[in-house]
Amino acid sequence: MKKKVNLVIAGLVLAGLAVFLAAEGAEAFCVENHTDAKISASQKSGGKAFREFKKNIEPGERECCSWENKDCNKEGKKDSIIRFNIAYYEYTLRSGTGGYWIAACTDFKIKAGGSIKVKGKDGKYRCEEGE
Repeated sequence: MKKKVNLVIAGLVLAGLAVFLAAEGAEAFCVENHTDAKISASQKSGGKAFREFKKNIEPGERECCSWENKDCNKEGKKDSIIRFNIAYYEYTLRSGTGGYWIAACTDFKIKAGGSIKVKGKDGKYRCEEGE
């Protein structure tokens, strides 16, 4: 009987830990790349100058910053508005060794507890607000 109680308690502890970790992941804004190109996400407003979010993100990847991080969200509120410019990298040589950045979404706003999903292919990209 004691072993069953210990197993039940261990199961509850693990379940609680899983819920805690899942909630922790929801405490960040993310930029998700659902395209066929490398993208650049640059925070335009809402963060501390020279410390704001700026990442290059490969296809299928995402980058995040906690809404509680004052570098990315100087107001520190989950519903603070932050703005981004998103660009994609266009290769100019067939070898894939040269290219330039092209704007995909400019002045795109989200809440600090939200996300941006960049979608599309073949140079036709759009940004959508996620959760």
